[in-house]
Amino acid sequence: MKKLICFAAFLLLAALLIPLGNTFLVQLDTFAAITMRDIRSRDDIELAIVGSSIVQHHFNPEIITEKTGLKAFDVTITNMVMPDILALTRELYRTNHPEWVVLVLEAYSFDTIKTDPQTQMKLMPHLTDPRNRLRYYRDIIQTDGNYLSRLLLFNTFGFSSLEDVQKAIRLRLDPDGFLEEMLEQSGGAYAYKDGFVRREEQTRAEDELVRTVIREETGYEYALYDYTREKLLEYKALCEQNGSKLMVVLAPGMTAHALAEPGYLPFMESAMGFFAENGIPCFNLMYAKPSFLPRLDHLYFDLYHMVGEGADILSAAFSDLFCACLAGEDVSGWFYPNAGEYLASIDFVTNVWLTRQDGADGQVILSADCNRGTNVVVEYRFVLRAQDGSETLLRDYDADPVFSCPPEALAAGTAGVYARAQGSGQSVFFELREP
Repeated sequence: MKKLICFAAFLLLAALLIPLGNTFLVQLDTFAAITMRDIRSRDDIELAIVGSSIVQHHFNPEIITEKTGLKAFDVTITNMVMPDILALTRELYRTNHPEWVVLVLEAYSFDTIKTDPQTQMKLMPHLTDPRNRLRYYRDIIQTDGNYLSRLLLFNTFGFSSLEDVQKAIRLRLDPDGFLEEMLEQSGGAYAYKDGFVRREEQTRAEDELVRTVIREETGYEYALYDYTREKLLEYKALCEQNGSKLMVVLAPGMTAHALAEPGYLPFMESAMGFFAENGIPCFNLMYAKPSFLPRLDHLYFDLYHMVGEGADILSAAFSDLFCACLAGEDVSGWFYPNAGEYLASIDFVTNVWLTRQDGADGQVILSADCNRGTNVVVEYRFVLRAQDGSETLLRDYDADPVFSCPPEALAAGTAGVYARAQGSGQSVFFELREP
């Protein structure tokens, strides 16, 4: 009996100490902490835009509030999947009851049902309802079975330096001061308001594209898992229970994804079918016509996120769509109706690559290929690029993707290829750095 009492006391103590440890002994993410503080400290959110980093960087609440007349806020933690989205939205409803919830998803929102441990680290310390914590823990262990590491979050993400401790204390006691200092140190690279993190970068993803978009080569699965379907329906019920109207937006991405990843568009179409079957209004911004939302590839600073100018354009377009829907307008003409028409509308090349082989006759064979719209006729231009960046023309633009030459012709540099849509003045380049 004594042992049983001691064991029960141990369990009670653990039940008290583990939540405290997962709250106060875990490293804090700056923008997650500030966003969650803002959610808890207000009750005026009328339009909650919920989602991962796509929401955090692409939906400007200031523009959306101005154009819709509803007080908008980005309810976001990076890398969220459905268990995280549910827990975060339950936390939102503790202080706010928005009229509208706009759930923003992308193909990569569904690449897994497993919560990223980093996302749990960013979200768990800020969940104030013990029941929400338990449901969140139940959901994430259901997907991966990592009971202990998920439970003892502080063991994985505990403070590793004095700076971690100081940061956590300041984010709890003086969040605004810490944020102001961090934004100052960024030299204008970051700005924050209402959950929106504005990024300003000089680099552009268009300059970095090679061969294909990376995910095609990593075994990425395009599938709307049964678990995800279950959680999406649970999310719909959560919104209804709290008096919110739900809209789903499939976020646009770089055109390169649609061209390089065979399952990307079919997956988004299957997701749209699921939402239609369940009476959830859904709009696929990937299919937006340029007259409504221009292509913004040139404004991505990495393969997934845009600089502030792109966010402003997207936010204004979303607001126009939202207002038109509320007014009962037919917006079907704002979108391409299917993948075929969307792909046919792409009149350019996103990226090109080059391979080298030794021919039977001793010649070197350079073969080029590229990602482009379905109606594009491609022209290739082969060059030799020296170390100083100067180029020697090997063959001018031609539709033939293959060029042969003796090995000595390539001795003075590295082979490269330009590709363009026939007759276009714009081209993309790839330099062959393989041995």
